[in-house]
Amino acid sequence: MPTYVVERYVSRSTASELRSEGEKVTQAGQELKGDEKDAIAYLSSIYMPDDEVSLCLFSGDSADSIAACFERAQIAFDRILEAEVMEP
Repeated sequence: MPTYVVERYVSRSTASELRSEGEKVTQAGQELKGDEKDAIAYLSSIYMPDDEVSLCLFSGDSADSIAACFERAQIAFDRILEAEVMEP
């Protein structure tokens, strides 16, 4: 499944708040997809508190499906882009 980065501008938050929101979005995906294997999955986040920016990685079948999950979970986002994750 492709990987997407979700860019969010968030006021001062804690890492646990952001993690909880990622889990809420994943739960919304399971509800929308009926808990299928192709439901979206929260992978990780990078949070830059000084800039109030969060970049969240999700796997899913499309940017639209991830957006639908954020909307269902009532969590704001700024944009979603397909990404390639490169690890050493």
